[in-house]
Amino acid sequence: MIRKTFFFVLLLFATHIAFAQDEFNVEVPKDIIILNSTKDYKAALSTAKKASALLHKKLDLRGLMPNDEIGLSMSKGDCMEDAGGDENGYPCYPARGDGAAVNDDYISVEYSNAYKGFARGYYIVVAAVTDVKSLDMRNKLKTIKKKYPDAYAKRTYIWRGCMH
Repeated sequence: MIRKTFFFVLLLFATHIAFAQDEFNVEVPKDIIILNSTKDYKAALSTAKKASALLHKKLDLRGLMPNDEIGLSMSKGDCMEDAGGDENGYPCYPARGDGAAVNDDYISVEYSNAYKGFARGYYIVVAAVTDVKSLDMRNKLKTIKKKYPDAYAKRTYIWRGCMH
């Protein structure tokens, strides 16, 4: 009886670990609300600044700057810090939401190459990240469309897990 109980407990423990792993180090589907896309960073930045004021949302560029090699990048120092001091870690671009895959509500300029299912080579002005087809997404998009009628939500996958 003890042996059967031990194996049952072991099976439950292993099942719990498997489910816990399913929730971490995975890509999570999200809707990204996009105001504009362009191949011109200055145009995207201008749109982002105007949108921040019009929509009364924080503008957060996350320290990203245009980069000829990968579109956008953090500073060399920040990239090296994230790469444990390795100079080969530069340039680097963490997509908005990567790591925690949380929903958010601010204006930023992102680079389309980092998002599955997006056309490559565009700077995109993002107004929010939400759960797929959620009421929150529909409400935010409805409000945003009053100022930006061409805004839309596009599904992609955001990484939830370790970023090392």
